[in-house]
Amino acid sequence: MGKARSTGKVKVVLLRAMGATIFAVVLTIIAIAGLRWHNASMYTVMGNIAAMGAEASYETNDGIRAIEGDYLKGFHFIPERRTHPGTVVVYGGSEGSPAYDQAEAICAQGYEVIALYFWGQEGQAPTLANVPLEQFNEVEAYIEGSIDHPRPITVVGSSKGAEFSAELVTHGFAIDNLVNFAPADHSYFGLDYKNSEELPSFTYQGDPVPFVSQGNADAGITALLLWDLATGYPPSYRACYETAAANADENTLIDLSGFTGNALFFAGDEDAMWQSEVAAEGLAAQSERFEAHVYPGAGHAFSPDLEGLGSGWDIMLGGTSEAGAAAYEDSTRILYERLALWHGEL
Repeated sequence: MGKARSTGKVKVVLLRAMGATIFAVVLTIIAIAGLRWHNASMYTVMGNIAAMGAEASYETNDGIRAIEGDYLKGFHFIPERRTHPGTVVVYGGSEGSPAYDQAEAICAQGYEVIALYFWGQEGQAPTLANVPLEQFNEVEAYIEGSIDHPRPITVVGSSKGAEFSAELVTHGFAIDNLVNFAPADHSYFGLDYKNSEELPSFTYQGDPVPFVSQGNADAGITALLLWDLATGYPPSYRACYETAAANADENTLIDLSGFTGNALFFAGDEDAMWQSEVAAEGLAAQSERFEAHVYPGAGHAFSPDLEGLGSGWDIMLGGTSEAGAAAYEDSTRILYERLALWHGEL
């Protein structure tokens, strides 16, 4: 009889514990759902940036032609009056855009410009993981076959596109000049969270480019980041990238010391996405032909209208709108001056 009562008490305790656990899980789910609803109405930046990505549509006309090859996808901008030889190739960032607006603005300066997707389109890597660097061979072939006076080739990359373009240079592709906005000085983990295995951002000849593992990041920082993502709060990734890079192997560093061309790096010192100002200064120090411009008070993005990105942009990207606008104006001026110097005139 005593044993039966004891067993009954154990069952009651277990049932109560299970009930408490289920109640806590339900409360957590309700809390997350409530926070997601609140944050979705409060912060619009994530949705606005996503709308600028791989699914966005862009105008084409006689001066802006769609390009579609095997891996090659993007747009060819042809100026009304071409004043400079060579080709400018531009890449966007992790949002998946081809940096269309930037390409259009550079084209207006008298350059032929190729604005390209490097992932996310049909026939390309579906996520920003295992993205092949060899895709640039097709880019080079297109330039040589479609553009008069095709060289020099200047590649402009922003954010994750900066990391990608720097890796192209590191691996010896036919690039004469490099421009990076919000650069990285490491190759980082791929952005594919549907796969249980951590993947590299890039591959070369079928092999992973050595990368910083997200598992190297501080566990507490990662937990806070995951909570922000789960609740729809604008995430700041910087601390995660910083701690992951601090614990990474040296072979994940981007080494441009063997590059014989020119390089230009732009960053804001309040970048909330990753430590781009550290990368800009470190990369520029690798050669006397490289230069870095770091703007006080600016964040991850430079624009005359950062407020147009939606509420919460300052949390996610960092910096102030005034500093971002000033950085945009000055970096654009410097970019156009360097392009004119590097490309010359027809």
